[in-house]
Amino acid sequence: MSGSLIKFESMPHESMSIDDPAVFHQLLRALRCSPERWTEVLRCAESTNSLSGCYGRLEERCKSLEGQCEVLMRLVRHVCCSANINFSKITIDEYSDDSQVNLEQIVTGLGGDYVNAFPVTPGKTIRMQHPSRPGWTPNQIRIDMNLAGGANNYLDFFVEFYLGPGDDLPGKKIGPTFRGNQFLNKDGGQIIVPFPKYKNDPIDVGSLERLAVEITNRSGGVNLESAQVVIVYDNNRFYEMCRTEVCKPGCKPDCNGSTCGR
Repeated sequence: MSGSLIKFESMPHESMSIDDPAVFHQLLRALRCSPERWTEVLRCAESTNSLSGCYGRLEERCKSLEGQCEVLMRLVRHVCCSANINFSKITIDEYSDDSQVNLEQIVTGLGGDYVNAFPVTPGKTIRMQHPSRPGWTPNQIRIDMNLAGGANNYLDFFVEFYLGPGDDLPGKKIGPTFRGNQFLNKDGGQIIVPFPKYKNDPIDVGSLERLAVEITNRSGGVNLESAQVVIVYDNNRFYEMCRTEVCKPGCKPDCNGSTCGR
């Protein structure tokens, strides 16, 4: 039998303090672990606590997302209910190729300084609106005026727009009070004017609302024989936003027009 010595490292016993550096290193040698690797082990424990916190926050966000999805599904079911649809797809399709709305329906019976038909004499006002139609978003204003005797004093004609129920209830005034020369040059050339915004956002005309225009003659003696007020809007965007492919039979809320019903 060989007389060589075998190195033996015992584990620290109760009488030894783990706070003693010598005892601590003896313990690491017994576990065959370097101080650097032990530091990594401690970091893993800290990472586990951090991951547990992240998981908790992720779980809360998932619950919030589920609630939002449920709200959206309720909205989809509401939109797809026939009783909640203001206009059918057929009606919406009829407007899909028309990029302008004419304010040509004269509102009559208002009394006072309002006239029921052209011409508009000095000191008088005419109100015009569009017929009932699906909601839309105006982009531009285009106006033509025909003044008696070939006059071109467009500056004397005041133009105001209103959004509301329509007829004898014009609603809220939209934008500033325009003057005729903001829409027409002296030679009659048309000037395209952007439609006013509200709080820097485009203004939507709801399906239950009417956009109306009032033109007041403030000239000294020139009649407004006729006027054309055209409001331009993006009909392609209108159609894309208003079509209801999701409500087709066999169509799930996450499908599009090319896969619905297939």
